[in-house]
Amino acid sequence: MTVWLHARMALLAAITAVIVCASSLPAQAQQLKKVRYAEVVRTIFYLPKYVALANHYFKEEGLDIEMMTAVGGDKGTALLLAGQVDVVLQGPETLIFVENSESPDKVKMFAAITSTDGFFLMSRQKLAPGAFKWDMLKGKRVMGFRPGSTPALFFEHVMRKHGIDPKKDIDHITNIAIPARVGAWLANQADFGIFVEHDPSRLEASGQGFVLLSIGKEAGPADYTGFLAKGSYIEKNPAIVQAFTNAIHKGQLWSAKADPLEAAKLVGGYFPSVAPELLATAIKRYRDLGIYKTDPVTTPAAYNRLQDIMIEGEVLKPDKKVKYERVIVTTFGEKAKQTIK
Repeated sequence: MTVWLHARMALLAAITAVIVCASSLPAQAQQLKKVRYAEVVRTIFYLPKYVALANHYFKEEGLDIEMMTAVGGDKGTALLLAGQVDVVLQGPETLIFVENSESPDKVKMFAAITSTDGFFLMSRQKLAPGAFKWDMLKGKRVMGFRPGSTPALFFEHVMRKHGIDPKKDIDHITNIAIPARVGAWLANQADFGIFVEHDPSRLEASGQGFVLLSIGKEAGPADYTGFLAKGSYIEKNPAIVQAFTNAIHKGQLWSAKADPLEAAKLVGGYFPSVAPELLATAIKRYRDLGIYKTDPVTTPAAYNRLQDIMIEGEVLKPDKKVKYERVIVTTFGEKAKQTIK
């Protein structure tokens, strides 16, 4: 009888300990809020986001991220407007296109992650530093990007800046899907092309392509990629959007200080086919260019710079410019900066 009583008391004590332990956990840890999220492409260009996932910053903020890769801004926009995802990571040109459309649902950007274009112009031949001249593109096959997308707009802007007419001076290839771009390059379908990391580092390591310059450095500052959600979602879920922004800002601060190889190893699971050393090369290249933002807030200057490039690229009419306040939300980023150091 005594043995049975002791065993029963021990069992009750164990159950009580579990209940007490569970009740002492933060509410966020007990029940995570699911966020359906789509990235436009899988690239180390978005390092702070992968850091936030790998370091469990989203879970710390009470979120369970269900991630997918849309493979294109047009597809990401469709997913968002159809209600199949809650948040997308893609170019802010989406905000302007949707705002000027008949869609009853409008889209807003609540956090930014990159400070300018992350693509690099590459050639098949290795050139000595300073040897590249923009006239070398004339008459050549040049692999650009989908018309109207931010990569296309920024690349065309930089070409015009250097006296190259993308409609007349080059054989401009813009119809190759994102997953097929590297394969098309290896199949010799272009003489020059733009690529986002980690592809440039991989191509250089194999001797199959060589970086000539950074499109972003040539274009200058303009917040290039951000986290977007429908206005109705933001209005109904401010706590979730704040938590998401907090996690991203934690990732930004960690990414700014981490050793590139350490960062590469941390997020390597998202890039299983890429050696950590190559990822580290890509991370360092972006860090040296200042492309990873440490501030999640988009400024009016950065936003208006994008609209100017869109007007120049003839995808936006001057009288259709959208005011900063209509599509950019700064409150979540400002609060994240105040609370996370």
